[in-house]
Amino acid sequence: MTSDARARGFTLLELLVVMVIVALLVALVPPLFSGAVPGARLKGAARDLAVELRYARSHAITRNQDMEVRLNLEPPAYAVPGRAPRPLPEGVKMQVVSATSRRVLQPTSYRVRFFPDGSSSGAQITLSGGSRSYRIGVDWLTGRVDIAESSGDAG
Repeated sequence: MTSDARARGFTLLELLVVMVIVALLVALVPPLFSGAVPGARLKGAARDLAVELRYARSHAITRNQDMEVRLNLEPPAYAVPGRAPRPLPEGVKMQVVSATSRRVLQPTSYRVRFFPDGSSSGAQITLSGGSRSYRIGVDWLTGRVDIAESSGDAG
């Protein structure tokens, strides 16, 4: 029976080895995930902005009235009338190119208008952070909103 009693427990050495492995995991895993967090925030911000743009288009069509989304470039934020303004996460920059292909540099704000027929004033909005960026395109003819990840030309 003495051999059965020994087989049921762990030795001190086995417990120490497990404790060292757990300590290494606790020390090494968080830095791996912290690098992914800014990218996830950027992607989430791009999706949230696209949702607000689609909401404004839908609202313009169903209510038969113009609707606009206000984009603030400094500090980066956006707002739809009747909804709370939404600031972008820290470190995320916003650039806007109008439907006439002119980059909006001077104004600190820009308005994307949606009309009752579904069309819009059009714009290309770039959200960037670090080496990643997302382009949110608003087609002027259809008002369609698309998101695409851009390759490394954050600016």
